[in-house]
This record gives sequence, C-alpha cells and structure tokens, in this order.
Amino acid sequence: MAAPEEEFFVLSDLSPGLTQKRVALAVVFGLLVLVFIAAGPLSGVQPRRIDAFVPAYTTAMFVNDSITAILLFAQFSILRSRAILIIASGYVFTALILIPWILAFPGVFVPGRGLIGGLQSTSWLYFSWHAGFSMFVIGYALVKGADPDRRLWRGTVGAAIFLSVALTTVLVLAAAYVCVLLKRCCPASSWIPYALARRGLMWGRLSHL
Repeated sequence: MAAPEEEFFVLSDLSPGLTQKRVALAVVFGLLVLVFIAAGPLSGVQPRRIDAFVPAYTTAMFVNDSITAILLFAQFSILRSRAILIIASGYVFTALILIPWILAFPGVFVPGRGLIGGLQSTSWLYFSWHAGFSMFVIGYALVKGADPDRRLWRGTVGAAIFLSVALTTVLVLAAAYVCVLLKRCCPASSWIPYALARRGLMWGRLSHL
C-alpha cells in the first residue's frame, strides 16, 4: 500500500537555498550574455556547414530526455504519484519522437530529403514534439492538484511504467504516421506547420513557467 507523499524525503520537494538561487541566476545571465554576443558582434559571421550537428543535437536530446524519464520513473516508484507518472511519460514522448524527426530531417541520411515523409514532415513532427509535451505538462498540473485519494497509483509500479511506455510509444507512432501522411495533404510551400511550430514552442515555454 502506497504511503502519502509527505512521508517521503524527496530532494525535488525541497526549496532551493540562497547558493542555488545565486548559481541559477549566474547561469541565466551567462546565457543571456552569450545570446547577445551571438546576436550582435557575431551576427554577420557565416559559419561553415557542419553535417554532424543535427545528429549530435538529436542524440544529446534523446539521451537527456531518456535519463530524465528514468529518474522520474524512479521517483514514481517511491511516491506512486500519478502526476509524476504523467510527466515521466512526457519525457518518454519527447525522446521517442526524436527518432522519426531525425529520419525525416532533409540531408541527414539522404542528400536533399529525409528517409521518410516530405519536406514538411520535419516541421509537423517538431510541432507535435513541443505541443505534445505541453499536453503532458498540463496533465501533470491537473493531476497534481487533484484530490489526495486520486493522486496516488494503487496498482503495481512495473505495470504502471510498462503501460506508460507502451501507450506513449503508440502515441508517437500515430503522430509520426500522421505527420508523414500530411505531405499528401499540404503543398510543399505551405506555411501552416511553421506557424503551428512557433505557437507550439511558445505554449511549451509558457507551460514551464
């Protein structure tokens, strides 16, 4: 039988100390300085093309999201919190959707096009990537604020994690299939996926606030 969340000592529940706040502030200001340098004095510099950038970026994102999901699943096994299970599934989603995204990215595996989909498939997958994760964040917030009796998972941990990963995998496959299929519905010059991707990224950032 799962115990209440308050009976466990979890590092993520602790408030940050003064030192942690100062370090976070220093990192933010450091990143802002780098952005201003890149947008200012270095804006006119044209770097050479690096073909390995997109695969390296995708691999780093996949590893980062996978590790985050594993850590959240480990925390779920302690707290049995449905909210944590939902956000862990969100990170599984962002990790798995990178696979069709990189396969559809033009020029990574085949010059001038991707292995799957059309020229817009990458944009549609990018939109699905960020909009989908935002839905998981919304679900996390709604379940976290639910009644105490509904916040805890009553079944086994293994079954919950297996079901979570399985359903998320099916969702990714469905999203990838739809995004690849859209190449037949929209012309190559359509602005729709790019506009939706920008809005999805904006809502994804706002959902983290």
